[in-house]
Amino acid sequence: MELYRFLQQQGFGSRKECRKLVEGGLVEVNGVPAGDYRELIDPEQVDELVVDGEIWEPASLPVYLMLHKPAGYETSHKPMHNPSVFSLLPWQFGMMDIAAVGRLDVDTTGLLLFTTNGQFVHALTSPRRHVPKCYEILLKHPVSDDLVKHLEKGVFLKDDNERIAADAVEVVDEVTLLMTISQGKYHQVKRMVAAAGNRVAELHRRAFGTLELGELEEGEWRFLTREECAAFGF
Repeated sequence: MELYRFLQQQGFGSRKECRKLVEGGLVEVNGVPAGDYRELIDPEQVDELVVDGEIWEPASLPVYLMLHKPAGYETSHKPMHNPSVFSLLPWQFGMMDIAAVGRLDVDTTGLLLFTTNGQFVHALTSPRRHVPKCYEILLKHPVSDDLVKHLEKGVFLKDDNERIAADAVEVVDEVTLLMTISQGKYHQVKRMVAAAGNRVAELHRRAFGTLELGELEEGEWRFLTREECAAFGF
């Protein structure tokens, strides 16, 4: 692959912009300054890429990554009232047309997936796939036995004639639940808890399928491993 095409693939701009980066002496590949934008390289052999003084870990395509979303960010490229979650990622990903896999509300924290693969987005958000998602819920009122029973048995959401039940409910303490759902309805967790007679004070997604947030700090991101992608069938 020609170097300037590789730079474009990595999100450093248009072909013309990437050619200018090389011509301007702003690109180093594996510690060696690049002088010819048509230089042939093997993307698999690029261990270190420096562009305009910035070290960039080459991304394998398609891109799959996870972010620990903080509160106060909108899952949108065009946010209305709050910063975009995409601002927490390197700007190069924006040039790759990366997309979020589903959404988390502004005040919801936790695991959020991103990819450049549209099929991955569809597979994980399609109602037919029933991919489980685990949430930690801080309630406004103490947990009751009736609340847990309603969530396990199923509740009717407003303007919806279908009974929706949690896949699993675990009581952590008197005001905290772990709840797993496999549907993807709008504000589903908050609406289910309200229908069962309580309110959500804070909501945090801990897992998506078999993928867990782990020790990733708020605002941090990382690439998914091949094994993690394979667990989703990719």
